[in-house]
Parts: sequence; structure tokens; C-alpha cells
Amino acid sequence: MKVLLTGGYGNISWWCTKRALELGYEVHLLNRTQTTSTRREIPSGVNVIKVDYRDFEASKKALEPYSFDVVCDFLCQGEEHAKIAYELFKNKTKQYILISSGVVYKRHEIPEIFSENDEKYTEEEASPYILGKLQAERFFNEKYEKEGFPITIIRPGYTLDNILPYMLGHNCYTVADRYLRGKPFLMASTGENLCTFTHSSDFAEAFVCLFGNKDTIGEAFNLTGDNVTTYNEMMSTFGRALVDKKPDLLYIPYKDCLELSQFMPRDLMIQRMNDEVFDNSKIKSIAKNWTTKMNNKDIVTLGLKWLNEDSKRIRINKELDEKLEALTQKYMVSAGR
Repeated sequence: MKVLLTGGYGNISWWCTKRALELGYEVHLLNRTQTTSTRREIPSGVNVIKVDYRDFEASKKALEPYSFDVVCDFLCQGEEHAKIAYELFKNKTKQYILISSGVVYKRHEIPEIFSENDEKYTEEEASPYILGKLQAERFFNEKYEKEGFPITIIRPGYTLDNILPYMLGHNCYTVADRYLRGKPFLMASTGENLCTFTHSSDFAEAFVCLFGNKDTIGEAFNLTGDNVTTYNEMMSTFGRALVDKKPDLLYIPYKDCLELSQFMPRDLMIQRMNDEVFDNSKIKSIAKNWTTKMNNKDIVTLGLKWLNEDSKRIRINKELDEKLEALTQKYMVSAGR
């Protein structure tokens, strides 16, 4: 089976590339090969098609000699790029897998377990990131309905390999660095909302089961972990992995949490403050006997181990640090600490 992955060595896609190689597939990566210090090295055994995927003419020329059984698009975002992807691959693949996101489901105040047909945000409600995912899904669904374009849509949840979990902050090393300097983790409201974390290796195990499966064409699938927990529990696990002592959590009202929206879209932040649990029964009907193997402690420990192996992987955002510190000082006082 000939498989192409766009990117192919990111937080999620590296493990998908690795698993496809293990299964003996002929694996190609489409990327600029501008490896950063916070990414894994491109696995050996793949063919790299070096081109800027956003450049239609250059990509068309680079892909001219190729055809694929499966194209896995981890980079497509927005209607304009969906149009480019469609033109590039409409006659070159038997299956096009769009990696969308679980962020497209509209959050409500009541607890929910999201299944594939649940209500989505409208385009008017969505931030640029969510809007991009919604537009890409809509574009390819229309192509499937009108022309039979072989689309399969995947919606991951919070998936980690070489990034770190957080409730308030960013998935760089800033929050971890603050904790190592004796600062508390900032938590939204009570921290008791439910969340699900998935290691990218577990994601990959189920993901490759979609390859070449005609029953998945025209369908969308959640693909998230079985590790349902609360943010209090996850950040406590994170804290113990950093410093072996009782975790230090400081609670912040929702309204002040949203001050951090300069670092992450407001609607994504709101999602972190609501339950994020997904129904995986549909993907499990395809990936028989699949279940997640990595628990939350493993996920955090492996992520920290990889980051700490090379100081170049440690990213600190000074502006984020300053904003977190201002909130910390404000609520340490009100908490009587």
C-alpha cells in the first residue's frame, strides 16, 4: 500500500508514519523538511517529497510522478487550502483522510459525550482555527456527495507526544518551567471538568486501521483516548512528574482565565473549561479490539523525557510567563496564600 502523509513528523503524525512503516507500507512524506528542534527526526525508510504544500504549482509538479492508495492530510486548514488539496489529489488517491479536530463540536453548559453527528459550531461562532476545520470538512463532504471524492474525516482530541498538557497556558515548556520555579499550576474554576488525553502512539494504532477501508469513505470518526479524567487529576499527575510532592494548584475564575486568549483562541479556552469526552464506538468498530495503552502518567513522563533530552527543545514564552505571573500574584492574595 502506498501512503502519503503531509508533514509526517509532527506531534501526532510522526507516530502514524512510524506505524505505517512497521506495517510494511510504502510511505511518502510531503513537507519542506524544515525540521525544528521541537520535532522528532523524520523516520528512516520514507521517501520525502520536498515542497511547500501551500504552493500549488510547486506541489503539483513535485507530485506528478506519484499516485497513492491513501493520503493523510495533517496540514489542511480552511477552504482555500482544501481546494488546493482537492486539486492535487483528486486523481491521485483512492482515499483522502482529513485530520480535523474534536474542537468542531459546539460546547454547552451541560455535560456531554460528543459523537460524530453532534451539533457543530456555526462558521459565525468559530475562531479562525475552528473555522478552518469546519470549512475543510464542509468542502470535502460536498465533493464526496457531488463527485464521490473518497474522503474520510478524523477528529482527534487532546493528543500528545512531544508537547505537554495544560489547563491554562500553552503546550510549550513555560508552565512546566514555572512549576519547577515553585509557581502553582493555574486552574480554571474548580478544575473538575472532564477531559481526555491520548498519546500519539495510541492514536496511530487505530488510525492506520482506516487505510484502504472502503467502509470509512464518506464517514467521520472521533479518535481519542480512553483516559477520561479531570483537569485536577491530570495537572496533579503532571506536577508529580516534575516535582515529587503534593501538587500545587491555584484556582482562577473563568472571566480572568479568558485574559489568556491572546495565547489561545477564546473558544478553544472555553472548551478547556467544559467537559471534553468523546464517544469512540465508531472508530472501535473499525479498529477491532483497539484500546489506549498509555495512561496519563506515561503520557506526561514520556513527553518530559523527550523534551529534557535536548535543551533546544525547551521553549519558554516570556509574554505568557508574565501574564501567568500577574494572575498568580492576584489570586495568591485572594486565596490567602
